[in-house]
Amino acid sequence: MKRLIIFLLIISSGLLIFNSQALAEFNHDYLISEKELTNYQAMDLKEIENFLKKYNSILANYKTIDIDGKVRSAAEIIFNASQKYQINPEVLITLIQKEQGLITKKFAHQDQLDWATGFACYENYKIEKFKGFALQIDRAAWRLRYFLEHPDKFVFQPGKTYLISGFLITPQNLATAALYNYTPYILGNQIFFNIWRKWFKKKYEPIENNSLVKLKDEPGIWLIQNGKRRPFYSKNVFLASYSFKNVRIISKNDLLKYEIGEAMDYPEYSLLQNEKGEIYLKINKTIRFIPKNIFKEIGYHPEEIIKVPSDELKKYTLGKPILSPYPFGTLLQDMKSGIIYYVKDEFKSPIISKEILSINFPYDKIIKVNSEKLEKFILSEPVKLKDGTLIKSMKEPTVYLISQGKRRPIASPEVFAALGYRWENVITVSDEVLNLHELGEKITIE
Repeated sequence: MKRLIIFLLIISSGLLIFNSQALAEFNHDYLISEKELTNYQAMDLKEIENFLKKYNSILANYKTIDIDGKVRSAAEIIFNASQKYQINPEVLITLIQKEQGLITKKFAHQDQLDWATGFACYENYKIEKFKGFALQIDRAAWRLRYFLEHPDKFVFQPGKTYLISGFLITPQNLATAALYNYTPYILGNQIFFNIWRKWFKKKYEPIENNSLVKLKDEPGIWLIQNGKRRPFYSKNVFLASYSFKNVRIISKNDLLKYEIGEAMDYPEYSLLQNEKGEIYLKINKTIRFIPKNIFKEIGYHPEEIIKVPSDELKKYTLGKPILSPYPFGTLLQDMKSGIIYYVKDEFKSPIISKEILSINFPYDKIIKVNSEKLEKFILSEPVKLKDGTLIKSMKEPTVYLISQGKRRPIASPEVFAALGYRWENVITVSDEVLNLHELGEKITIE
């Protein structure tokens, strides 16, 4: 379950206190929209210069050698990088503040200027070839753009769930995944969000995220969420999670600032019962019929059921009936052989090593059962390492990224560093685990 922790953060740029309001607005899964990240016309050169002067920043008068060998101001370097890679200069300013606090600092050490965006900076070392203010700005903008165009080469992907700093995180868009790949820690991204919210966010989102709104004297309710307006096409869908008392009236001009997003639906894994009394489990856009005996065996309670008109179920794809008490997957261990299986629906997949067990299922409970119970399930392929895992063998230095079940070799240490991978996250595995994954395409940087 996702948790929020109140942080008291003291960083070199000043004291940042995350009060209850800030925490309420912080969404682990959605840090920024793609429109915000890529709005490279958000500030022109003069506006960047004025922003630095406004905060009496050391960067307001700072000049250094740019990547082309010419001397330029910090504002020019930020602006040029934003235009070259079409990344919002406001994002680069926020990143500089998050990493070194240079926007609000009157004085700074050369080391802070040389590592302005934290690019290729790790806990215990820094890669010297990326040292220098101009190179830091250029590579930060490059990295964000490169992820948007090549997300398959990075660890964190939108729509997939990861354990990051003790939180289960599911990046909801490419922009959020890009920031987690840049800084794979909750704390750093919360600092980024807090700075962005203070300086720039209101410019993009005048209506608070997750607000329920409607137009006066017009039917229809919308949920403002993650920069879009999501319509409710069914009263039953609305009442499953919301109340009319929380809906507020807004102007048409304010509503039209948001593009239309995906229609609201019943919560994931809702139990929907039609007028015949049949019960279905909703998973994405699919519904799966649950026989009464399986319903009881899974342990569902009748109070969890949402009664809906039969016509509403027609919009879903009818999936396979649920004929197993494990529709979401669980770990079962054969008490006789000791083999652990990942059991989902009617299939059982063996887990061939402790490495896979600890990486894929670090907090899952293992249920011991007799062999007769496991015999009812169909044997499937062994469980592979989850996507995003970095591995290497005991015998050779090549590092692989697990992607779509394959192991993709990373071309060189330079590519490894440029893509933001961290050596401490590389796991050494046995040849048995390594060879379980088919060799995929090499990861390079064009």
